[in-house]
Formats: sequence, structure tokens, C-alpha cells
Amino acid sequence: MQPVFTTHLLPSRASNLGILQLNNPSSLNALNLEMIRAMTSTLKIWQSSDIRATLVEGTPYEKNGKTKPVFCAGGDVKKVYLAGLNKAGEDPKLTADFFREEYKLNHMIATQPPHQPQISIWDGVVMGGGAGL
Repeated sequence: MQPVFTTHLLPSRASNLGILQLNNPSSLNALNLEMIRAMTSTLKIWQSSDIRATLVEGTPYEKNGKTKPVFCAGGDVKKVYLAGLNKAGEDPKLTADFFREEYKLNHMIATQPPHQPQISIWDGVVMGGGAGL
């Protein structure tokens, strides 16, 4: 399997620790479909590797020279909503694809092998789909 890449999710590793950094701070690291697909493909690869644990963290939000911690504000509901209305040039299938793939990712995380725990650093905003991570 080939990994899926997006600048909104930065995978890395330190020894046997896989690190996933949510990198969408302008929307409080809200999950979009590209992030979900990238996270799913990365976790699948790591589950069959020597990774012993996964750490998920969020990129802080910066505004007016001030940094505020944020983990994940949930799903990008604005984009999903507009797609459901078939507005803003969004694919109308996005709504169904988003929720189906997000819930599959949540199930995958919840049923990971016990020798590969996932740790999420909830610093700052955590809502909706962010709690599933």
C-alpha cells in the first residue's frame, strides 16, 4: 500500500514511535477527507511495521502574534455542509465519503493491536471527530 500525503497531516517517526501531527491550524486542525485518508493509509502501514505506538498531536493556532493550543476541532463541517448543498464546487459525494471514512478510521483506531497503542495529546480545543482520534 502506498501512503496518501497531504500537508494537513505530517507523519514522522522517532525510533519505534509513529507521530502524526495534525497541521490545519487555520481551521483549528479540523479533519478534512484528505487528512482522514492520509491518516488511514499511514496507520495501516505502521500496523504492519516495527512501530510500537502512535502519538497524535495538533499544530497550535497562531493569531495576532499569540499562540493558542489546539488538538482538533472535529470534522470540517463547513466543507461537508456545502458539499451536501452542492455548492462551492464541492463534490456532492463528499458528505457520504467523509462520514463513512471518518467512522472507519475511528474503528481502526479503536481496534488497533494492543501492542500498538495510540496516544493523543489533547491540548486546547477538542470537539466532535477530534475525540475519535
